[in-house]
Amino acid sequence: MNPLLPLAAIFASFLMPPLYSGAMLAMVGLTLSLRGIRRVPPLPEGSGPLIVVFAIFAGLAVLGPSFNHGVSGQNIDALKFLFAAASLVIGFSLGIEKGGLVKVLPLFMAVMSLFYGYLYLTDAELSQDAIIYPPDNNHSASMLAVFLPIVVLRMKGGLRILCLGLLFAFAFFAASRALMALTLLATALSFQNIRQQRLLMVGAVALAAAILFYRGFSMDNFSDRLRLQIIEVSLHYAQTRGAFAFNFGEAAFADYLNIYPVYQRLEIQHAHNLILQIWVAYGYVPLIVFLVFLALFALQGWRQRNYLFLSCFVIFMALGMMEAIITDIRAFGTIMFTLGYAYSRGSLMERADYSLGGTAPARPIAPHRTPPRPA
Repeated sequence: MNPLLPLAAIFASFLMPPLYSGAMLAMVGLTLSLRGIRRVPPLPEGSGPLIVVFAIFAGLAVLGPSFNHGVSGQNIDALKFLFAAASLVIGFSLGIEKGGLVKVLPLFMAVMSLFYGYLYLTDAELSQDAIIYPPDNNHSASMLAVFLPIVVLRMKGGLRILCLGLLFAFAFFAASRALMALTLLATALSFQNIRQQRLLMVGAVALAAAILFYRGFSMDNFSDRLRLQIIEVSLHYAQTRGAFAFNFGEAAFADYLNIYPVYQRLEIQHAHNLILQIWVAYGYVPLIVFLVFLALFALQGWRQRNYLFLSCFVIFMALGMMEAIITDIRAFGTIMFTLGYAYSRGSLMERADYSLGGTAPARPIAPHRTPPRPA
């Protein structure tokens, strides 16, 4: 595989949203053209229905804002799901090729860490109209966290240690407790000496929990209090205005969210929950189709014992309970690319060649058979 394709797929997340969307359309066209010329290797089993279901969800999500506000309506954010579908197709296609993402992922993590380190040290602010405008701290941390299983299961030696160190650095610069805790667990799982010692693993889990909840969970904590009130307001919106097949979109929900007296905050953009955000912004019909997509994705991965994909999927869903990841097309598109890539990469054919830590298991040696002597 040409490493430029996965490099472009993940580095496109640095672009402003309109440029990212255009880049994904161009890349999916290029990827499908190359596949049409070669016609090999085939996409992994089950990927076709997954693409169809997600495309149906993307189309349904566009209906509410379009009909309620007109074709050129107030909110066309739902079009981003079409670009996310393109990212998923790119991930499926590139994941079946040899090489690729593992070679360029350390470079991406290094650039991300250096970029956010610069912002942290200089307190610089980026303009939303700038060409280079990556996602905010939480979305970028969620995006990088989904790469963790690829680091642990597909890298080895110094390269794996380098990537884990870069993730620790990024988590510090972005003040992401979730990424810091997940990277700590991934580091513990990466070393056989730690994995085989139950006491050390318990200590690693306890330390990760301490990092995640080091301020506790209470109404005296500003962050926890804010999140709880946002969820409360979002549920109220879902129960009243959200009880429609198709809803008004994310802009209408954000307007309502900022009218409500949320604790000491001037501007709230989303529900801080993936499932709740889709419900309140797009209605229960798109939500049902999206849940079908998630269930089908998980079942396909489980049926194939695709542990690389399942690990990425679990991290995505866990973070989705704390962040409305869909609100930023760069982060959501990159995550969909990663899920598609991990699904293809961790298929039954590829899975047989790796074990935890990225090392290939020894192949059994066929027993020596002495040919029978002639009578």
